[in-house]
Order: sequence, then structure tokens, then C-alpha cells
Amino acid sequence: MILSYKITVEELSNAGKNHKWERHFCNTCSRFMWGHGFVTRYFESIDGPVFLKRYRCPKCGAVVVVRPDGYWPMIRSSIRSIFDNLSTKISTGSWAPSFPRQRGGHWLKRFVNHVKMSCEENLEGFLNFCFAKNLRFFP
Repeated sequence: MILSYKITVEELSNAGKNHKWERHFCNTCSRFMWGHGFVTRYFESIDGPVFLKRYRCPKCGAVVVVRPDGYWPMIRSSIRSIFDNLSTKISTGSWAPSFPRQRGGHWLKRFVNHVKMSCEENLEGFLNFCFAKNLRFFP
């Protein structure tokens, strides 16, 4: 399970393991969770790994990782970055000059596959809708 935490990746990177994390309740059994160490994750805007706190419920055994708000699970880029680059590609027909087209191609393919059945002719409008509602189109 993943919890979103309102903090920037830069703040987490600078603090390392010394960040003061809040205590969390388990969503399943409503008990306080115990600290269960750290995991390292990589993000687009930071060169090295970032330490994210992990919690474990003493009753049900559920393990939760706290992740910065604004990032989808298993994706290194921020939601804002994905939105901006897809918007540029859909509206202008080309990627931004400094952006790797292979990564954008994966995003665009996932996005188009996700919306094929409903709004294929209006991709830009549907992208704005997904971003406004914070809908994921990645697994």
C-alpha cells in the first residue's frame, strides 16, 4: 500500500533519513503503525536515491510506504511533468527539445490505450480532465 505525503522530493533528499515522519493509522484495522525502516526510490528531479519511510501494522501485518504527493506509484516523473509533456505533444505534435521521446512515447501509448473507447478524437480535453481529477492511466 502507498500513502501520499505532502512534501517535495527535494526536501526528502536533503533530509535523508533524518526527516521527522508523522505516525500513521492502518487503513485495515485502525491501529497505529510501527516504523519498518526505509526504502530507496529514484525520482526524475534528483540524481541519487531518496529514502522513503516504511510502516508496518502490528496487528494485520500490512506494510505501507510513504511517497511524496504528486507522484504515481512505480513512476519516477511527477504527475505535472507527465501532464506538461503530453500536453505539448498533443497540441504541437512534437516533444519538447530536451525531453527524451522514448519516455514520452511510453506515456502517450498508455494514455491513448486508456482513453480509446471514449474520447479518441479529443485527447487534449481528456488529458485535462484526467489531470483535474488526478486519474491514473499507469498501472
